Amino acid sequence: MAETPKSQTPSSPDNTHWGIAYLREDLQDMRQQMREDTKELRVQMTETNKRIDETNKILESRFIWLITTMVAIAGILIAVIKL
Repeated sequence: MAETPKSQTPSSPDNTHWGIAYLREDLQDMRQQMREDTKELRVQMTETNKRIDETNKILESRFIWLITTMVAIAGILIAVIKL
């Protein structure tokens, strides 16, 4: 006949306690690591936002110069054509 599997002996409460303690410690370590990663990401996001703001200022300045130059050239062309 087929053997019936023997029931496993339940682990002692002391072993269960240690298992839970290790699991709790691992969870705390993971939470701490997540906090550190979140702080690191916030710093990187702040730096990236600063770089984007600087780039926007540069582009805005160049756009203003481009428009000013185009208006000046258009004015010169109109003046030359009317002469």
